[in-house]
Amino acid sequence: MKDIKPPADDKVRRPSILAAVQGAGVTKRSKNGRKAVLSAKARRRHEKGLDRAEAVMDQKEARIGKSKNRARNVQERAKGWEEQNKKILEKLEREEAERLEKENWEDEEDQMDEDAEVADAEVIDTEPAPQSIPLPVDGEEEL
Repeated sequence: MKDIKPPADDKVRRPSILAAVQGAGVTKRSKNGRKAVLSAKARRRHEKGLDRAEAVMDQKEARIGKSKNRARNVQERAKGWEEQNKKILEKLEREEAERLEKENWEDEEDQMDEDAEVADAEVIDTEPAPQSIPLPVDGEEEL
């Protein structure tokens, strides 16, 4: 079995009919001869068009550069404002914290004053009452 060789290819190989052919598709015909050379007027018109295109590209580059500079300036100013806003927010937060702390101190002082008043009131209430008058005994009459 190992000595057996596969049969030789007797068939001639042809490319598939459905395969893409290299020259298939739409192509533009190239200009040949006299039409390939532009007339003097046509050449001048073409050169003018190229010059205009170059001028427009230069103008566009200048406008883009100016626009980028303006954007850079705006961003720099925005950074300054962001820093200012941060400083202002920090200052407001500090003031708010101080105000709350001051209110807490005032509340504590008020609470201490109220506690002192309550303590004073308790002291007044806890003073010993005067000795009550003894009730008369049945045998004695009061004058």
